[in-house]
Amino acid sequence: MKNYKLWIVIYGLSLVGIIVSLFIGAVVGWLVYNPNNHIEYLKSPLIPLFVSTIILALIIMVFVSRWFIRPLNQLIAALRKVSKGDFDVKLDADHGLSEIRYMNKNFNRMIMELSNTETLRNDFVSNVSHEFKTPLASIEGYASLMLSPDISDTELKDYAQKIMHSTKQLSSLTGNILSLSRLNAGTISDKAKLFSLDEQLREAILSLEPQWSKKNIDIDIDLPEISIFGYQNMLFQVWTNIYSNAIKFSPDDSTITTRIKKSDDGVYVIIKDQGIGMTELQMHHIFDKFYQADTTHKSEGNGLGMAISAKIIDISQGTISVDSELGIGSTFNIYLPYKLTTTQESVI
Repeated sequence: MKNYKLWIVIYGLSLVGIIVSLFIGAVVGWLVYNPNNHIEYLKSPLIPLFVSTIILALIIMVFVSRWFIRPLNQLIAALRKVSKGDFDVKLDADHGLSEIRYMNKNFNRMIMELSNTETLRNDFVSNVSHEFKTPLASIEGYASLMLSPDISDTELKDYAQKIMHSTKQLSSLTGNILSLSRLNAGTISDKAKLFSLDEQLREAILSLEPQWSKKNIDIDIDLPEISIFGYQNMLFQVWTNIYSNAIKFSPDDSTITTRIKKSDDGVYVIIKDQGIGMTELQMHHIFDKFYQADTTHKSEGNGLGMAISAKIIDISQGTISVDSELGIGSTFNIYLPYKLTTTQESVI
């Protein structure tokens, strides 16, 4: 009943107006009309009353029209501002009919979401520009040094290696931005299928063997056999991102632990390291784009790995969270269902 209140009021007022007008007209006509003397009819004292009634009815109609039309005009004006990129507009959601308040409330919510999206877009462009500028400046600087006439072979080789490192940074950054853009657009470059999750985790750990062996990190695993129906290739990227960070921020001779726990409707993957840990603020932003909790390792990443991982887990209908303490380490908790309820079409 509440959803139809607006049109009930409008039609009710219109019906009442018509009935009142017809009744007054009929009464006045019956009282004063004299078919044999039109002049006396016009001179009747009830004629001013009849005219006044009409004028009053018109005033009431104008008032009621403004009552309903004014909020619509305000909405049109607000939409016009939004179309020009102004997201500071806000409509009154505290007064008027419930339907008008509901409309204004949803409009304000939409504007807030658009404003947040615009802010994220601007921040994304700014971050991308900054991330590209750093390695490009490095390449330009070392390339200029390589053109020096008195450069030695040792220096030439060193500068070439630094340029190679910067180009790898650019390549990684470009690939991650492209991946994140596709994921945000809902473009899935993977087809869901049944695969062994425990085997995939072992493969992800082995793929990073040179890194953890170099730091003499012990790998502690408890992986019972478990198969799930999901995006195998994309989830492999999640594990390598998490393990890469764990290795990067873990000291020598530490331990990285991985556990799988089954539940009725899904599986939990728990990855724990003994690294430097994070503050509350860092944990809050760890899945933000371009965020790097430890800037001392900035040259080793671009802050997109965890954002991509979180997006992949979301697409996989799972959840990801992190618990961490400075100087103690971090624990990533990932939940994945045994089977996706719906799958998106893969696009290559």
